[in-house]
Amino acid sequence: MSGASDDLRERLRAEIAAIEGRNPSRLDPVASSRVACGGRIGTGGALDCPQDAVDEVSEPDAPSKGRATDSDAAFRKIERLAGAREQASAALRRRLAREGFAPEAVEEALARALSCGLVDDARYADVLARSRLAQGRGRQGIAAELSGLGIDPDGVDALADADEGAPDEVERALALLERRPPRAKNQRDAAYRRLVQKGFGADAAASAARMWSESRKG
Repeated sequence: MSGASDDLRERLRAEIAAIEGRNPSRLDPVASSRVACGGRIGTGGALDCPQDAVDEVSEPDAPSKGRATDSDAAFRKIERLAGAREQASAALRRRLAREGFAPEAVEEALARALSCGLVDDARYADVLARSRLAQGRGRQGIAAELSGLGIDPDGVDALADADEGAPDEVERALALLERRPPRAKNQRDAAYRRLVQKGFGADAAASAARMWSESRKG
């Protein structure tokens, strides 16, 4: 493991300990609200985008059967995953169960991670939504992804201005078609299908497909 990863893990542990009251003198007043999402704040101040709810991070010390009920071991696993990128609690719950942790250990570890801010579903949802929007994905698909994680998309500020049929939604759809134009005889139908596959709603996809195909005729 790299020195940077070791430093990040130590910083996370120090700040978690401070938040939980074990070492309050080491608490960073700025990082306390984010539990030093160390390395996850980019040079422009924006959060780095998550790749998936829980990425398959290689771990050399997966729990053995003897440790499967240990909530501390489960928490350390959460700590490592959250140190790499933002995580959703539902996805972490599935990941830990898949790796053999007992349900009570999982719930205890998750409760601890949520209480100290290491895991925050609202923060994760905002990062995910902004990431997907930047990738040119449609609001409907993003909302479905969040719902699959047990997160209400209506409460995500990043989606507030991306309502179905809004101008910026159609603009994102057009930008996607310009980047990756469909190759088919019936360009309008092909464009519509591609946009729906990328998570755009029917109205936005139809408007963008029509506008794009008409511009190509000129």
